[in-house]
Amino acid sequence: MTLQKNTWAIILAAGQSKRMGAPKMMLRHKGKTLIHHVIDAAVNSKADGVIIVINPEVDGLLAEVSVPGVSKVFLNDQSDSGLSMSLKSGLYVLPSEAEAAIFLLGDQPLVTTREINLLLEEFQGNQAYSIYQSSYRGKKGHPVLFQRRMFDRLLDVKGDKGGREVIRQFSGDTQTVEMGRSHPFDIDTKDDYKRLLRKEVS
Repeated sequence: MTLQKNTWAIILAAGQSKRMGAPKMMLRHKGKTLIHHVIDAAVNSKADGVIIVINPEVDGLLAEVSVPGVSKVFLNDQSDSGLSMSLKSGLYVLPSEAEAAIFLLGDQPLVTTREINLLLEEFQGNQAYSIYQSSYRGKKGHPVLFQRRMFDRLLDVKGDKGGREVIRQFSGDTQTVEMGRSHPFDIDTKDDYKRLLRKEVS
């Protein structure tokens, strides 16, 4: 029988929303902010804890993410250094007992608890791989789970690449997990947000 491993969810929500032109985490969808949708998905999942990395300069964001179920909030005052700094920040505050981290993006409100749990279940059932990446009808995306042995590699990442470069380098040690649904797209631009809002009435 495979032993359960302590796995934490890390939500990366410290971007500067340059393409949107406004703080996108605070935009609303179905009565909640975008970031709150992601928080709900993580808190209701089988993850052992939830960490959120935010940009402290966004008005109201700290209060928005300081909710029951969120274990830690990290204020990333170097958000202009790119996604890699947010990723590292999340790893810095992981508890020592955490053996894996599953990364989510704060601007993907369509990711659900189901996707997080499918990834976690695949990892718990077969711990042979260092990385477990979601796939949406063949299109790779988030969430992505990294075992602890990959943390040093992630800490070496620079700029705005996030974990993509590590996944590329260790593609042979990466297991894709098919979610069987359409890709939960990022909300990067005003057109993306309009597309999201259209889903409310479709």
